[in-house]
Amino acid sequence: MVDYIILGMVQNEALTGYDIKKWIELGIGNFYKASYGNLYPALKRLAEKGLVAMREQPQGGREKKYYKSTELGKKAFIDWLEMPFDFSLGASALLAKIYFFGQLSEDIRNRQLHEYETHYRQSLRKLEAMEKGLSSDADYFMQSTLYYGIRNTQTAIEWFEHIKAQKPLPEFIHKNGKGEAIL
Repeated sequence: MVDYIILGMVQNEALTGYDIKKWIELGIGNFYKASYGNLYPALKRLAEKGLVAMREQPQGGREKKYYKSTELGKKAFIDWLEMPFDFSLGASALLAKIYFFGQLSEDIRNRQLHEYETHYRQSLRKLEAMEKGLSSDADYFMQSTLYYGIRNTQTAIEWFEHIKAQKPLPEFIHKNGKGEAIL
């Protein structure tokens, strides 16, 4: 995953490893974490594969390394964005991929968002079936995690609907009890 996140970050401008880490912290840091310990080996790997070009530039008495996507790297990145998502990677990986969806065509983006929403609807049906099968004496805290999963899945479905329609984003969180925007 880190390879593709890096490729996404260096699509349009050359960045240092430090810059990439800061972009990750500021952009997707609330759901994806990266350390220098996995960034620099990934940058080296991407350079060896010809997916990023590295140039050194003197600054303050030392050489700073800047990385930028090559044409091959741009193609690999778009191919990754367009491929179906492996849901076993989890929600953080899904969000990291969606973060870059502005670089996809509207058709491909909408098709993928529809597939994600369909997956979450199937998951919700499974969770609701589990809820119906609960016995009245089931452990409260075990039940609480099921209800957490149900609510999270419901919210994810609402979010997919919202972003597919490209509604104003503040409306997603600023609603009254009737589901109406209160901006």
